[in-house]
This record gives sequence, C-alpha cells and structure tokens, in this order.
Amino acid sequence: MTLNIALIGCGGMGLRHAHGYVELVKTFGAAGAPGAGPVEMIAVCDRHEGPANRVADMIEDATGRRPEIFLDFDSMLHDLKSLDAMDIVTDTPMHHRFAIAAMDAGLHAMTEKPMGLTLKACRLMRDAAERTGKVIAVAENYRRDPVNRLSRALLDGGAIGKPYFALDVALSSARGGVMHGTVWRAKRDQAGGTVLDAGVHNADMLLYLMGPARSVYAETSTNERQRELRGMEAQSPQLAEFYGHRVETGGEAGDMIEHDAADTAFAVVRFESGAVGQLSLSDTSHGERVGQSSVHGSEGTLIRTQSRSGRPATIKREGETISGDDLLGLVPDFALDDVTAGLWGADRLGSYELDFRETDRKIVAIEYADFATAIASGGQPEVGATEGMDALALAYGVMESGEAGARVNVEDVVSGAVSGFQDDIDRTMKI
Repeated sequence: MTLNIALIGCGGMGLRHAHGYVELVKTFGAAGAPGAGPVEMIAVCDRHEGPANRVADMIEDATGRRPEIFLDFDSMLHDLKSLDAMDIVTDTPMHHRFAIAAMDAGLHAMTEKPMGLTLKACRLMRDAAERTGKVIAVAENYRRDPVNRLSRALLDGGAIGKPYFALDVALSSARGGVMHGTVWRAKRDQAGGTVLDAGVHNADMLLYLMGPARSVYAETSTNERQRELRGMEAQSPQLAEFYGHRVETGGEAGDMIEHDAADTAFAVVRFESGAVGQLSLSDTSHGERVGQSSVHGSEGTLIRTQSRSGRPATIKREGETISGDDLLGLVPDFALDDVTAGLWGADRLGSYELDFRETDRKIVAIEYADFATAIASGGQPEVGATEGMDALALAYGVMESGEAGARVNVEDVVSGAVSGFQDDIDRTMKI
C-alpha cells in the first residue's frame, strides 16, 4: 500500500526534502525501500505560490508525477482525503501547530529539527501522538551519515575502551550576518541562533554517541546584536542553490536585523554513564574557525570528521593510528541497514566521496524510509518524540543554565520543571 505524503513548507529545506524524496523513489523504485513500501508525495503546501511551484516542478521533472499545490494548510487538510502523512519543513514556530493538527486529523507527522519551538510544544506533540496513535518523527540527519554509524559501532564495540569524555567544539564566523539569511533565526522567541537551531544537531550527536545526558552547566551570551541580512550566496554559498527560490518576508538584503538569540555557549555536560562532555558553540569566532569532535576513552581516542563530508573517522591508540576502511576490521559484525546500504551501494564503508548535494538527499531519503517503516510496522521511528525531545532538552538545557547561572538536570527540562528561559517564548507564541 502506498503511503501518500504532503510536504509542508517549500523553502530551502523543503526543496532539500523534495530531493530526498526523489532519491528514495529513484533508488528503490515502485516497490519502495525495504520495510517501508512505496511512498508518494501527492501534495506540497506553502503560503507562497512561487516556491510551491518550484518544488512541484522539480518533483514532476524527476518522477513524472506532479504533486497538487496548496497555498493554505487548513484547506489542504480538509480537501485532500487520500493523505496519510505530512512532512513539516516550515520555520520552527509552526512545527507543533501543524503536527498536532495533522495527528488530530488522523495523519502521521514528521517535522524538521528541532522537533518543536520549546519543550512545552514538544510535550503537546508527544501527547497528540499518544492520544491519536499516530507516528511522530523528527528529521534529524547527522546521525544517519554512514561514517557516524560506524563511529557509534566503534564506541559500542569498545574500540577505545570506556569513554571518559567527549569534545564537541564548533566555533565559526557568520561574518556579522544572519544565519541562513533568515530573520526568524535571529530571534530568541522563535528558537533562533546557532546555539539552538544548529546546536540541536550537536546535542543529538552527543546523545547518539555517549548516551543520555544527566545535567548541564553553561555560560551563554549574545555577542553581536546587530547583524546584516544577506542572501544565501553571501551567507552560506554551499546551500545557496537550494534557497534561491524562497520568499524571505522578514526584511530585505542589506537590512540590519536585531539579533537577540544567543550566539555563543560554552557548556559542560554530565552523562548518565558518568562521562563528561564539553559542548562549545558560536558563530562569532572571526578570523579563526575551531572545530573538534572527539571521544576519549580508557584505551584511545575517536576523532570524528564533519558530518556529511564523507571523510573518515580516526582512532588513535598508543603506537597506532587507524582510519577509513581499516576501522572496519575493529567491528567485523558492523553493517549498515538495508536502506542506507541501498543508497550508498555498500553495507560496510569507512568513508565515501560524494558531492554534498548527493549526500544531503541520500540522508533525507533515509529519514523518509525510517518514517514510512514506522508507519507500516506500527513501531517507532529511530528519532521519535523521546529522541527529539532529549536533543532539544540538552540544547535548551544550555540556555536554561546560562540564564539561571546554575547547573540544570536535563530531565527537568524535558518535563518542564525547569523552563525559565522558555517561559517567555511560550507566552509570546501563545503555547
């Protein structure tokens, strides 16, 4: 049975999801991905007709089937009776509103990361999934990278012994611009800023590799409150081709934008295992980028590379360095799942050489297949409500700690017992 999906949001990330859908269809054909079955995108929805047509045109050119275009979410929900699920790729403040409406209408829902605007929004989404029996999934992409899958297997297999601590340092420069040239990403009350909007990726990877987090202590700041709004060609050239068609309603190129979201955070995380982590994020490190992602254990160190780069991880132990395909010898039972193996053409690999665009669409294809498999099987997606909330709670835990000047328990952020930073957001957005 075919799973009929609608894409909600046809901006830059919406176009990237559409490419991922096409990759899934082209790779696995009419039968669909193993365990998932066939998926068809029967509609796209965006309040702007131009972006909606751009995405629909691309899908039609690639598959021969044109999705129906809707410019109003409620009209689509009412009129499209054959719909089974939604993929919500809007700005973060709309994730919970659309997902809850979808589930209450009997549809399954997947949202882009972060799962919701705040943990209160996420709890409402989780409750809707439990009330309706529908699947809620989060399109968290970094962990799906085959090199990151291997890194997890190496840690699980004891390749560096017992993990003692992890470093995740991502200090870069936005050169005084607004992240992705998108005004809402500059705003505290819309979950903007690199610490939340990008940091949820880092948080999810730390949890994926190190297990649940117990507590976090952080210092946060907003170093640059006036930023220039620029086009993607100037701000993020690697992604510019995906975003040229979108409509930015918050301002014009060259405008100075009030940036009140945190742009810098330095945090110490204590994991349930007893291990410690350092998470440092900023886009105000001008003149020098600093990147380090590593796990240090009783017998060696695992050094990760940038997700979606295809570059190999490395293990360093006393007297030896192991990298790339040589790492596979340390985990003889490691194998990629059938969907990932089908997309990459191998069930075991230590690195790969692909253009970013190809890697990006393959990883989104995995997200679609995982979502469809959960629906078909009645099970849970790899990144569901629990995983989506845990990652966002760690990112928001950084903000809560920075605001309070005290260590916070991550579970208290999940439950809402700690919410001082988020309370103003919830009131402003009427959650």
